Amino acid sequence: MNKYQSLEENLLYDAKVLYSLLENNKSKHVDELFSEFARKQNIILSVNIERFLFLSLSFLYATGLITSDNNMIKKV
Repeated sequence: MNKYQSLEENLLYDAKVLYSLLENNKSKHVDELFSEFARKQNIILSVNIERFLFLSLSFLYATGLITSDNNMIKKV
């Protein structure tokens, strides 16, 4: 990180927050998950923030912590 990046531009931090928002055995739509993220972090979603959130979801998917089915995200 550098002094020009906000905390929401840190992929690992975003992945941790998104993973904590997912409940066990419940699927959430991507838009619902992003809205909850914005409320929890008290930010306004923008294209850049959504890009980082999608990258964070890709990281969680690649590590096998979440699954995706028709834009529905669920913990493994």
